[in-house]
Amino acid sequence: MAVCPILLPPPSFQAFTARFKPYQGTLADLEYPSNYVRPAAVPEAGAAIPEKLTFNFFVPYKTVFDAEKVDMVLVPATTGDFGAMPGHVPTVAQLRPGVVTVHRELDKSVEKFFVPGGFAFVHGDSVTEVCAVDAYPLSDLDPDAVRAGLADYTAKIANLAGKADDLEMAQAQAGVEVYSAMASALGV
Repeated sequence: MAVCPILLPPPSFQAFTARFKPYQGTLADLEYPSNYVRPAAVPEAGAAIPEKLTFNFFVPYKTVFDAEKVDMVLVPATTGDFGAMPGHVPTVAQLRPGVVTVHRELDKSVEKFFVPGGFAFVHGDSVTEVCAVDAYPLSDLDPDAVRAGLADYTAKIANLAGKADDLEMAQAQAGVEVYSAMASALGV
């Protein structure tokens, strides 16, 4: 691997240092955080991107996927859904309630999990990690229970309208958000 050249301080630092010199006296030269950063290793030109993505999927009580080789993972991020494939740019994303779709082989072997929230980490070495609050296989969700949950939380919001209990209102709004995402994922 080639080594990236050390970045020099921006011109604004140089201008500040030049103005500071007359008043410096016996003080040591100014230090910048970039003086202590090791340069990042840059892959050689033409380095191969792996054919498969290494995928880890964790919830607090178990490991759903552990270093599984997959073709693509679709993630419901708060900034918009995105797909992670081998060679994807490093990314950190907060998850919104939605479906994580794991393609072991594109358009052949697909697994879908509903997650109410969490984080996704896409590393530069073609490793993607999803750390979710919880995960449910989409096939395990009961459409009738989802409809009932959405109706309950919607009614709770209507009952709390104009009342001063902010905590209960926030909980009801979170419930509507999660159940709406479940209903959308199930197409109900």
